[in-house]
Amino acid sequence: MQLKPYASSVSASQILPLMAGAIGVGIFLVDTFTTLDIAIAVLYVVVILAAASFLQRRGVIVVGALCGALTILGYLVSHGLSVDSALLRCAVSLFAIGIATLLALRTQEATAALVGQARLLDLTHDAIFVRNMNDVVTYWNRGAEELYGWDAEEALGKATHQLLQTRFPEPLRDIFAKVVDTGRWDGELVHTKRDGTVVTVASRWSLQRGARGQPAAVLESNTDITEQKLAQEKVRQARRDLQATIDTIPVIVASYLPDGTRDFANRTWREYAGISSEDARHTDWATILHPDDIEEAQRAWSDSLSSGQPFQKELRFLRADGEYRWHLVRRVPLRDERCNVVKWYSAGFDIEDQKRAEAALRRSEAYSLEAQRLSQTGSFGWRLNDGKTMWSKECYRILGYDQTVKPSVELVLARVHPADLQIVRHHLDLVEQGERNFDFEYRLQLPDGQVKDLHVRAHRLTFGTGPDEIAGAVMDITEAKRAQQALQAAQAELAHATRVTTLGELTASIAHEVNQPLAGIVTNGEAGLRWLTRDAPQVEEVRRALERIIRDADRAAGVVRRIRALSKKATPEMARLDIDDVINDAMLLVQREVLSHRVALRLELARDLPAVAGDRVQLQQVIINLVMNGIEAMAGVAEPQRRLAVLTRACDGQVLVAVQDAGTGVDPENANRLFSAFYTTKANGMGMGLSISRSIVEAHGGRIWATNNEGPGATIQFTLPFAQDGQS
Repeated sequence: MQLKPYASSVSASQILPLMAGAIGVGIFLVDTFTTLDIAIAVLYVVVILAAASFLQRRGVIVVGALCGALTILGYLVSHGLSVDSALLRCAVSLFAIGIATLLALRTQEATAALVGQARLLDLTHDAIFVRNMNDVVTYWNRGAEELYGWDAEEALGKATHQLLQTRFPEPLRDIFAKVVDTGRWDGELVHTKRDGTVVTVASRWSLQRGARGQPAAVLESNTDITEQKLAQEKVRQARRDLQATIDTIPVIVASYLPDGTRDFANRTWREYAGISSEDARHTDWATILHPDDIEEAQRAWSDSLSSGQPFQKELRFLRADGEYRWHLVRRVPLRDERCNVVKWYSAGFDIEDQKRAEAALRRSEAYSLEAQRLSQTGSFGWRLNDGKTMWSKECYRILGYDQTVKPSVELVLARVHPADLQIVRHHLDLVEQGERNFDFEYRLQLPDGQVKDLHVRAHRLTFGTGPDEIAGAVMDITEAKRAQQALQAAQAELAHATRVTTLGELTASIAHEVNQPLAGIVTNGEAGLRWLTRDAPQVEEVRRALERIIRDADRAAGVVRRIRALSKKATPEMARLDIDDVINDAMLLVQREVLSHRVALRLELARDLPAVAGDRVQLQQVIINLVMNGIEAMAGVAEPQRRLAVLTRACDGQVLVAVQDAGTGVDPENANRLFSAFYTTKANGMGMGLSISRSIVEAHGGRIWATNNEGPGATIQFTLPFAQDGQS
């Protein structure tokens, strides 16, 4: 049925009253001026019914009254006041006109009620339509127009499920069977709108029956729940995501009822304990606790349940593989609006690795503190932007401050020895200039007058974000300094003893070097006397003889001077030296040994070598030691093959001195021990010559080493740095 009235066109609204008037006039003329013996006036019912379609209640009554008046007028005109069958026909017509008027009025009232109901249906936001039992739309409200996009004129007469491409949750025949059986059905349907988009609706069907109770039509009311469904799906997805998150996070998560009964455990918890979801709800947590933790944990949990205060403990849980691991367990209550606990939520964080790391860190710190104490080395840190400073315990001890004192650079400067204050300030200036590495020594003067020698090594640390920092170490080298001084004194004594021993070995060479100029002095003296005793003294010859005496005396004095220098116990005197002069002086002292051992000596000394800074006596001792060592190495070699070479050259800012022999060479297995103290390959050797030579060379900033020649023998060579400008 169609309850929604159609709006008539302007022409139709004008023609219908004219037609009704024309029909009324025609009926009056026929009824009045014809002789038909029938109730023609009954046809006025058509006029009344026609008028009811375009007139209101009062107009219909007026039309009915007019039709009745025309009926009476027609009777009077055609029959007068006679009483016959025509009067009966007139009465029947008047009765019919009255009945028709009443029926028209009632129809108007019913129609108005239906239109009002239809207008009410248009006010709702729900899509409401009516379809007959053949699924054809007979009513389509404004809500349906807005939801689906089709106007009422477009939807009327169409099959709903074809128009909307309905997707049903169950077979349509089953749904219709329920509607016919119960008179209603509700569920969710999926419809396609005019623009092709899909909409989900909550649909409610009501069956309308005819006068005899037969199914006549179905009223369908649909509410758009698309956004609600999307929101519900988002909520379900969020729940799934939350559940997945809870199950996958590496944390033991559980929930408990107010009485402490566990009602949920996440997958991490279940996999850790090796139990099922069902068992997780009933397993007593004490069964997986370390026996030593059970009593304390249960007491604390009972106190939390009673007081409602959060629970926090570090406990050991048994893993499925039998290992106990430390966990930090936290449980907090969820309360309702009346502050009653309705749930407990628990999270257990595996801190086993953290515990082990903390234990390792404590051991490392203990080792570090002990190592610092034993090595008398303290560590410090200095943040450059705000000057914040950190000292280790040993650093406090070295600097002589109590650990309650806040460290600072000013405290360090306050105890720097006045003579070294400029050194420390210079390195602080280098920090400001961006220098990265620092290595220097200075003296610390404590309030009691004690002086400490300190060695500082530090490095600038640059981070991606944040200020630069200086990290370093300060070493108390007071004892080391004293030991070094004692060692140097001992080395000097040993070097002196070695030089004296070497002089003993060179007695023949020394005697030869002294005897030669002394013999020359005697010879020249005798010659001078002879020239003077002549009858005519030869003054010029005497002068020449005296010059030769002076020369030989100077030569003898030089030998004695060099011997005294080697035998003298004196502190080293650093001076600019020509290394070739040092070598030539040394060769004079070993010349006799070279000759007596039948050794062919070759000097290859580079000219114009840069000067070196060193002590002449000590460097002569090194050269003599190396030459004597080379001579002794060739003792078992045939005389023609005994060759010894002394060479010098410049090399990378240093002077290189090499002594090359043709002896037996160096045993590769003992090459590393060659310069060690008391190591010797000679039956009557002390093992100190090369060791002392190494100490002297290294004290001069050089290096000494030995290599085997490609042919016979070995080469021992050492380097000395060039003397710096201004160095005496």
